[in-house]
Amino acid sequence: MRGRLLAVAAVAAAIAGSAASASTSVTIASPADGARISLKHTPYLAIAGGASFGDTSAGTARFFLRRDGCGTTNDNPHLSVTSGTDAGDGCGLIINQVGPVGDVDQAAFIDFPASDGMPLAFDGTQAIRGRIALTGAQVGLAEVDVTLAALVGGQAVTIGSATGSAVLDPTGADTPVPFTIQPNVALDGSDLQALDLRVRIHGPNVYSGFVSLNGNSYVDMASRSASVNKAVSVSIDDPTFANAVPARLDGSSWSVAIATPAIGRHIVYARSTQGYDTSPTASTTFTVTK
Repeated sequence: MRGRLLAVAAVAAAIAGSAASASTSVTIASPADGARISLKHTPYLAIAGGASFGDTSAGTARFFLRRDGCGTTNDNPHLSVTSGTDAGDGCGLIINQVGPVGDVDQAAFIDFPASDGMPLAFDGTQAIRGRIALTGAQVGLAEVDVTLAALVGGQAVTIGSATGSAVLDPTGADTPVPFTIQPNVALDGSDLQALDLRVRIHGPNVYSGFVSLNGNSYVDMASRSASVNKAVSVSIDDPTFANAVPARLDGSSWSVAIATPAIGRHIVYARSTQGYDTSPTASTTFTVTK
């Protein structure tokens, strides 16, 4: 699964890279541009400024199960934050129960990796809810196992899993099977680079392991409107921030003290980050004297 999540992460990164302007910004208040600093009287230089970050209000991101085809080269099962008409609606899993009522082979599963909506600022304090709608003959009892996995900091992690069940309704267009995942709270505040929902359908039913799409199957991810991971980095004479120093954040203000550099002209660079979002770089010039 990690390989698939990494591939999804690459797509998500490309999408994020084409997004609008950064939600965070930074300014430098001191030293003032053009300031002259005495090395003898100021062995340590105080650098400070302000930063703004995107709102981190709690909310929910709904991911719909989508499928472009059924058993073709254009199959492409995936998750998307947008719904629509799916050519693969009603497509089954790898193995479906056909014939006498019996338990579907539990080795049958399918992965739905997210194709958009990444990165996601995850709220691990709230339950994850969703439903897998089933269609077909709809005779018997269906159990649906779901497992959510994600990529965090380049590492594959399991968010959680759950099993939902429902008595199938042969008179309806489909039967929704709800599920609730109690997430791994250790992941609260994580910025998910990729997401994958694995679905497994089994139980004593007849010809009913088919997923109803077109907006009928989805998972609601507890999330925040922006990442809670915020930082400001300061670099002297190096716009690449190769040896940046982290600043102390206090609300919308930041500060850091460094050893005053050698006599001569210098440039302070600063930038803020929020999750995977980085601000434009701010800079100011000062001169160190004897």
